[in-house]
Amino acid sequence: MSGSTSRAASRTFKLLVLVAVAAFVLPLAGSQAATPNAGTISESSPSVSWSGDNHTPTAASCDGPNDAACDNFKLTIAPPSFQYQVVIQLAPIGDYDLYVYAPDGGQIAGSGNAPGQTEILVLTNPAAGTYTVSGAPFAAGVGVPGVLPSYTASASIRRLGSDPATPASGTDHLTYSSYKPPATLGNDAGEPSIGVSWRSGDAMYQAGLETLRATFDDSVSPANATWKDVSFLQTSVVSLDPIGFIDHQTNRWFSSQLSGTTSLAASTDDVGNNWLPSEGGPGNGGVDHQTFGGGPYHAPLSGTPAYPNAVYYCSQDLVAALCARSDTGGTTFGPAVPIYTSECGGLHGHVKVAPDGTVYVPNRGCGEHQAVIVSEDNGLHWQVRPIPNSTPGDWDPSVSLATDGTVYFAYDDGDGHEKVAVSHDRGKTWGPSTDIGAPFGVAHAAFPRVAAGDPDRAAVAFLGTSYTGGGAFDDDPAWPGVWYLYISETFDGGKTWTTVNATPNDPVQRGTICIHGLDCVNGTRNLLDFNGSDVDKQGRFYVAYTDGCVDACVVAGPGSFTSKATIARQVSGNRLFAAFDTTGVPAAPSLYAKSTSETPPSNILSWQEPDTNGSAITSYRVYRNGGLLATVAGDQRGYTDAAATSGASYQLSAVNGSGEGPKSPPVTPVVVVTPPPADPCTAPVTVLTDPTGDSTGGDPAKDVQSLSFSETRAIGLGKIAFVLKVASLTTVPADTTWPVQFATKDGKDHWVKMETDALGKVTFGYGEGTSYASPIGTTTPADAGSNYTGDGTITIVVPRSAFGGINAGDELSKFLTRVSIRGGAITLTPDNMPDSLARTGAYTVKGNENCTVPQADLTVAPTDITTYTYKGQGGPQVIVAAVVHNSGTVDAAAVQVQFAVDGQTFATQTVPRIAQGSLAHFTAGWSSKGQKGNHTFTVTADPANTVSESNEGNNSASKLVTVK
Repeated sequence: MSGSTSRAASRTFKLLVLVAVAAFVLPLAGSQAATPNAGTISESSPSVSWSGDNHTPTAASCDGPNDAACDNFKLTIAPPSFQYQVVIQLAPIGDYDLYVYAPDGGQIAGSGNAPGQTEILVLTNPAAGTYTVSGAPFAAGVGVPGVLPSYTASASIRRLGSDPATPASGTDHLTYSSYKPPATLGNDAGEPSIGVSWRSGDAMYQAGLETLRATFDDSVSPANATWKDVSFLQTSVVSLDPIGFIDHQTNRWFSSQLSGTTSLAASTDDVGNNWLPSEGGPGNGGVDHQTFGGGPYHAPLSGTPAYPNAVYYCSQDLVAALCARSDTGGTTFGPAVPIYTSECGGLHGHVKVAPDGTVYVPNRGCGEHQAVIVSEDNGLHWQVRPIPNSTPGDWDPSVSLATDGTVYFAYDDGDGHEKVAVSHDRGKTWGPSTDIGAPFGVAHAAFPRVAAGDPDRAAVAFLGTSYTGGGAFDDDPAWPGVWYLYISETFDGGKTWTTVNATPNDPVQRGTICIHGLDCVNGTRNLLDFNGSDVDKQGRFYVAYTDGCVDACVVAGPGSFTSKATIARQVSGNRLFAAFDTTGVPAAPSLYAKSTSETPPSNILSWQEPDTNGSAITSYRVYRNGGLLATVAGDQRGYTDAAATSGASYQLSAVNGSGEGPKSPPVTPVVVVTPPPADPCTAPVTVLTDPTGDSTGGDPAKDVQSLSFSETRAIGLGKIAFVLKVASLTTVPADTTWPVQFATKDGKDHWVKMETDALGKVTFGYGEGTSYASPIGTTTPADAGSNYTGDGTITIVVPRSAFGGINAGDELSKFLTRVSIRGGAITLTPDNMPDSLARTGAYTVKGNENCTVPQADLTVAPTDITTYTYKGQGGPQVIVAAVVHNSGTVDAAAVQVQFAVDGQTFATQTVPRIAQGSLAHFTAGWSSKGQKGNHTFTVTADPANTVSESNEGNNSASKLVTVK
């Protein structure tokens, strides 16, 4: 469901316009159809026009082709005898958005420019049929009925000036491997950025509130990766839009979080070990979709020894986009200047700087084309330079510059296909585009990212699906399309492109990739708006993407709609810098081995193809205890040793035309141990989850997150606790119901609920059937132990006997939660779990009479303590951030944490609880008052030992800090 970033933020500042309009305009009656309400275009009658009278502003997109709140025009297209496009334009008073729905009802195009800007959509070679063109009166202005319409619109056929884009046809051997951080990191990683240090080789990954660092060990291939959270406090507190960027020449990485007309930002020159706060951008920047970039100055300017390169901060305002330049390495910024006003609409892409100092910002809709906005005087003046054979697309395009300034522009075209164009004169003229998704039949593409190296080398990454039906970017979890990460590379300046599926056995998403910001309410907004890409010093291409399909989703639907941080890193194939192309024996493979639990055991070996170093692998050699065990074919990825001996170790080598490569390091099979099931005696067992930040209206009290079950002995023997989690209950709204519907093993329906009346009084109850909201239904009060907490945890305790006698081992199933608001003409449901409303999930009752007594275990390690120092009144100020873990088997209640410096306590904080297996963050500030030098900061959890723990000796840790 929707996140509040990027296009969601764009919708937020458009709402400001709606508020202003509403202050002067009375509500207007909306109509369901334009005037006229239908028309046909064909070769003999190539254009049609219509208009719409005044409409009530909705601050929303259209909900399909029959939304009565929108002005709908039925456009019948009869294809001409030539290659063609249909250009649809809507000129509004105020702010209308424009949507086009295919004959099957799926959305195929949309445009949401700023107030007063003409909306333009271009369909390329659409099939015959009747389409719906809908005008959404987001903040509609007032016309004069019968004289001056609220908007005018038209649709016209035009002949294509050239043939369709040439399909990619290259056959280079390219392979990629994907890497994910541990389970505790990178779980809210929509719209990621990536930058690879050319000094250390580490990759910096920015998404959400986290800055992660991935380190790659290339002693085997594919490489092994280790991850570390190197987030800086200033850039990990709050996020509207996250962005990251690295300047390869200076090794400076920037993390930025949008904050009004600037951002909360900081930079690091040593991949996150030390940080320097930045003012984040200009004070007069835009309020959305910021981007950082940097590179050499354009002549006649030059940098300083302290920082040789310019740093640019660009952002989107209500109409214009703005860019500002920093001459202090991104620490401070000059004022922002407009790079366009009404020439372009929508949101721009990420700013890039060429080796000669030319600055580029891509945009998906500048009139009837996509374009780069270019500055050749260090950001003072800008020109819009369109790509002539492009049409406006759905997602931000991407631009990258080769070492000689050759411009590579990657974009999803108006026909849904992924394309790339090349310019050799700073975007003034362009060669023909190539359809790089054609080899896989990609019908819809999203999130293009391009990185260039040598003049004739570049790589493009994009998400694509071969499903041709409309609605790819609507909000439908059940949409049949399956999305993969595709990568296409050229080694001859764009004449030939080779495209590969970089995740062939692991989809990135099942269902739609929702583009509608806050209007996405069904979980499909998890990927947000873009991916990231970069190239390392050896020319390997990297892609930062968000994995929205994990666990069971990998094999089959439904989608998981997760947001897991992932990096795709090149393994085989030519590099983007020719100097690092290699020819020789294959690299040492990365070998994994596991042992079965059967008797006698078998050892199962598996591997991926290593770097082939320019020659196809013909075979693999398997070694056991140093001796050759077997030789298998070059396309094989596993081997089972059925005659395994105890303590055996294995190695693997690959063979190509140049000979046998080095062996992998010896590995001993891992004994596969089935983990014990979650235990409701010690912690709630989760059966359903729902994304955070997706409730209509944004009230955290109505933003459901999960449903769990708890059967601790503390609630009373024979009872069971339904644990419903929402984002927050600091404020509890009136006239609201938080229900859980479910079925018992006999198939009968039941429910439990927390409810507030018109005065806000909270009650807990349960009943039969599904009519939990019926005023004439029977509600039985729940156990007195039922409660809620400010963090959003609702606990409803009921006797198992209340539902016909539930016994240990019985299954509860078919769960559904619909948070409901009463008191109006209709009942509103701002959040549902699951989003599809299809009742799902199951829980097997344990019976708390079978539980043992659990204990908490609070831990603090030196690695859990981070500090940063800044100048303040009274001398240097030190911020201490600590993480306290509970590795025990029960929640720890009323946890106190003590901060001390040199043995003297300076702060004490308490949290209501830390769940078992979870953690809590604490932050405290200390003023040095001129006390410079070395100081020992100590963090202690539960200093008075009031929490019963299984280990009382791991509650404290210290860190030495030098205050200058």
